[in-house]
Amino acid sequence: MDLFKNISLEEKNKLLKLINPIKKEYLRNERIFTEGDLCNSIAVINRGSVTAKQSFRDGHDNIIRILNKNEYIGLNLIFSSSPFYKGSFYSDSLTTLTLISRDDLLKLMKLNDNIMMNVLASISDSAVKLNDHIKLLSHKTIRSKLCYYLYSEYLKNNQTTFLISYTKTELSAFLNVERPSLSYEIGKLINDGIIANQNKLYTIIDIEGLKNEI
Repeated sequence: MDLFKNISLEEKNKLLKLINPIKKEYLRNERIFTEGDLCNSIAVINRGSVTAKQSFRDGHDNIIRILNKNEYIGLNLIFSSSPFYKGSFYSDSLTTLTLISRDDLLKLMKLNDNIMMNVLASISDSAVKLNDHIKLLSHKTIRSKLCYYLYSEYLKNNQTTFLISYTKTELSAFLNVERPSLSYEIGKLINDGIIANQNKLYTIIDIEGLKNEI
């Protein structure tokens, strides 16, 4: 969600002059925020992408989500009674962020109703995505997790062929399964005539068959 959606460029520039945003640049695989850090600003991704991860004592990581250009880090935490990051954030490539403090964000929200609505919409969208991820992880088998994820992407894209954000390694972390096991299930779905796959490109051949696996 664009913070300045439905706001003219002239009005946007006028509002930006009233706050003090900070721009930061990060190299590939550089840690931006650490789990447990205080969230006292939101970060707008101007360039690159960022991966949010949770790390566990046994050494494995669970990918929470991947955020791309124009998405926000911390917007769902900034007004929380416990505003501490629940995961760590890493740059996937050369990444540029704009940081807007909590006080500046409040100022923008008070000055412009559209910004207020955009912030509320973005927080709501984040809650929906988190709920979807929890629902995905509640599936007991790798096959049902994978099929639920692919069916959700089909509904989101409204077409049977679509690109996903994740590599196989990243997808296995997002689904919280082992990489070889994920590759095996993808192969089985291909052999069963339910999907086709090439790198990040997926095609659902048998939608009803996919739904029956969920």
